[in-house]
Amino acid sequence: MASTARTTSCLYGITAVGMLWLVAMLAAAAVAQEPQPQHWDRATASSLLSYIEQIGGQGLNPADYEPSQLRQAIDSADAATLEQQATESFGLVAEDLATGHVQPGQRGRYYIAPDSLDPNRVSRMINMAITAHQVSWVLDSFAPQNPEYAALRKALAGPDGADAAKRSKLTATLERWRWFPHNPGGRYLIVNIPEYSLRLIDAGKEIESHKVIVGKPNLPTPQFSTEVTGVIFNPPWNVPQSIIRESVGALVRGNPAGARSHGYAWTSVAGHLEVTQAPAPGNSLGQMKLDMPNPLRVYLHDTPGKALFDEPDRTFSHGCMRLQDPFDLAETLLANAGWDRRRIDAAVASRTTRRVALSTPLPVYVVYMTAVPQADGSVLYLKDPYTQDAPVAAQLN
Repeated sequence: MASTARTTSCLYGITAVGMLWLVAMLAAAAVAQEPQPQHWDRATASSLLSYIEQIGGQGLNPADYEPSQLRQAIDSADAATLEQQATESFGLVAEDLATGHVQPGQRGRYYIAPDSLDPNRVSRMINMAITAHQVSWVLDSFAPQNPEYAALRKALAGPDGADAAKRSKLTATLERWRWFPHNPGGRYLIVNIPEYSLRLIDAGKEIESHKVIVGKPNLPTPQFSTEVTGVIFNPPWNVPQSIIRESVGALVRGNPAGARSHGYAWTSVAGHLEVTQAPAPGNSLGQMKLDMPNPLRVYLHDTPGKALFDEPDRTFSHGCMRLQDPFDLAETLLANAGWDRRRIDAAVASRTTRRVALSTPLPVYVVYMTAVPQADGSVLYLKDPYTQDAPVAAQLN
């Protein structure tokens, strides 16, 4: 027992006396294994300055990244000044390439959550740039890596960049790609408002595309993201109050029999007229709606007005997006849930409302890109139906 007591006593003694020393030694060893902060040298800072001076090639303004201050710091003999200014300029460039220059509150009707930029990543990339004595490829890694962004940069550097109208579209669209999530998912839907189109993208490839109708200029479809969780066949239409005030309310009050013949039913709740249109081929939602919950109450759906898809400029809705050939898309989205076209057609013919869940929720993004790269390397320049390019270009300048 005495021997055991002495051993225990000795053990406690080592723990008490030597613990601080042991912790300090372990911490020092851990720090020694971590990459140590690198410090800017004049050559690497000069490479950063050159990058900033050429950043107009991405539609950004060099003046936003303090080039004159950086030049002065390079010319000075003060290492601390160089360290502070080069780090600040690098961080400003990295942030704008990663998340966009126009601040979220200044992007108009834009409701797509921005990417976040981890300060630790910026620090690591600064160390990498200094170690490699190379800034350009490090900063380029913060920018979108999709082929559209690369193609638009190429167009901006070519003859199109000298055309004022095309340059405005290129710079605005490059900026919107910087707003867009850099990792949107392996499979997703994307609606481009000025193109009046929807595409299903899978592993970077377009699987199918559809024409869409979007909101009128005075009732614009917003840019937003959500998830499609299911497909609703024969949906009823809960008429928004804005449309009740605009047209349906007058029909209900002035010609109730005619309103009923169009499938409308209504009630008064706290003095407000509430109207629902029953499922039918003539229902304003058509015979299919994508279930994509969002607080904006903007959806993708069928329409009885098929002829409008032949129009080149399709700004006819109250904000929702009407979809051409909706059952083709439904067949693709529900394939993993065991639904083929025959089963879809039977569900629609029943005129009974039915929701079918997707096997996996599908991200959907509604965006506004007026410069669209084509497969042949050219860029398609679209009309700006909501006059959104000029405000973005102005904030970039």
